Amino acid sequence: MIASNGAKNARSNKDRWNQQMSENDYKQLVERVLQNTANLMIATDTGIEAAQQMGRLAEPEEIEWAVAGGLAMHLYGSQRLTKDVDIIASRELSLTPQHQLSFGGSSYTLQIGRYNVQIDWIVRNDAYQKYYRAALKEAIELSNGLRLVTPEWLVILKLNAGRQKDLDDIVFLLRQPQTVDRPTIKQKVIATAGEDVWYAMLPNFRRLCDLADGNTKEPNKYYDQE
Repeated sequence: MIASNGAKNARSNKDRWNQQMSENDYKQLVERVLQNTANLMIATDTGIEAAQQMGRLAEPEEIEWAVAGGLAMHLYGSQRLTKDVDIIASRELSLTPQHQLSFGGSSYTLQIGRYNVQIDWIVRNDAYQKYYRAALKEAIELSNGLRLVTPEWLVILKLNAGRQKDLDDIVFLLRQPQTVDRPTIKQKVIATAGEDVWYAMLPNFRRLCDLADGNTKEPNKYYDQE
């Protein structure tokens, strides 16, 4: 009986995945996605407006902040999609968050036009705290008042994060002319965490530089320029 039920469930799952969708089904699927504004990817100007609003909230509390993550990548020329805004900060805002971030900080949602934009207000309280403090201290301020993590610090933070999308972002930044000063990355890491940490990072950093420069035979769909 158990085997019979299992076979029946397997057939049911196969039928479900093999079911042909109608044109109306496709339309309903897309409409459901578009109505879920919390999961929509955001445009650069939407992210900037959200960050500026958070900056205005931080100003009277004398909290230092700077944009990092996907929005920072947009501002350095990347077309990678993002649906949230990452802001590193010197301390928490006196607002009630939706939830706390596991590594330190809070998450908020801002309504920007039709978008519900998730804001991760990052105040690291773990072993990487020193990197974020240093990156925040050296952030640049744009003419529109937006504060932004430098490309070198963005590379360092993403080296520490180590997810595939972070490695992709690093390769993109390293490929851009006159954007990342590679020796500065070494200097910043050593000044912040010491030579031993830099030497531990070095093999991965060299690999990413080789990928960015096209000096590798490593097959990887993410870095194929063709």
